[in-house]
Amino acid sequence: MKKLIAAASLCVASFSVQAAIIVPEYDVNAGKQIAETVCAACHGVNGVSMVPAQPNLGGQNVKYLYKQLVNFKAGYRKNGIMQSQVANLSQQDLADVAGYYASQAPWGVGFGNPATNQEATKLFLGGDKSRGVIGCAGCHGPDAVGNTWAAFPRLGGQHAQYISTQLKLFRAAGRDDDIDSDEQKRVNDAAKEGEMGMMQTVASKLSDRDIRILSDYISAVH
Repeated sequence: MKKLIAAASLCVASFSVQAAIIVPEYDVNAGKQIAETVCAACHGVNGVSMVPAQPNLGGQNVKYLYKQLVNFKAGYRKNGIMQSQVANLSQQDLADVAGYYASQAPWGVGFGNPATNQEATKLFLGGDKSRGVIGCAGCHGPDAVGNTWAAFPRLGGQHAQYISTQLKLFRAAGRDDDIDSDEQKRVNDAAKEGEMGMMQTVASKLSDRDIRILSDYISAVH
C-alpha cells in the first residue's frame, strides 16, 4: 500500500500540468478522413495496429492522443515519421483525429508471459522499494486503463514491443544517456522543458529485464 501511495504522490505532482490540456471541440467524421488518408497504414483505420512496433490508438484517452500529436508537431516529442505525418495538419486536424481514434472501440489484449507474470505483477502494482522502482499502477491504474482527467494513457493490451521501446526511450532520457540522436530519448511528459519528467524518473530505475517482463505483462492486462 505504501508503494502505491508513493506512486500516486508522484503522479499528483504532474496533475497541474496535465490538467491544462484542453482538447478543442472536434469532428469525428473529419478525423476519420484524416485517419484513413494519413494514419491508417501504421495505426489502422479503427486504431488497431497490425505492426507491433506501432501503438494501438482505438479507445485511447483523447487528451493523451491530442497532447502527443501537438508535441510531435511542435518537435517536442521526436520521431521523424510522426513529425512528417503531422507537419501539414492544423491544430483542428489534430483534435479531430485524436477525437476520432478515442471514439473507436478499445483494442484487444495480447497473451503475456506466464513464466514472468507473478514477478511482473508485483513490479507493476507495487514497484521495488529496494531499487527505488515506482509501481506503474499508481498512475495507470491496476488494470492499466489510465487516467482520463490527467491524460495518463491506457496501457493494457498495448503491443509489448511498443511498450518496451517507449520505456527504453524514457529511460535513456532519465539517465541522460550519451546517444547519437534525440529521437532515442522521450521527454515529452516533463513539467517544463529541460526538467526531468515523471516517466523519465521512473524508467531510469528499470533494468532491461524489468522492461521486458513489464512489457509482456502490460500487453495482457485487461
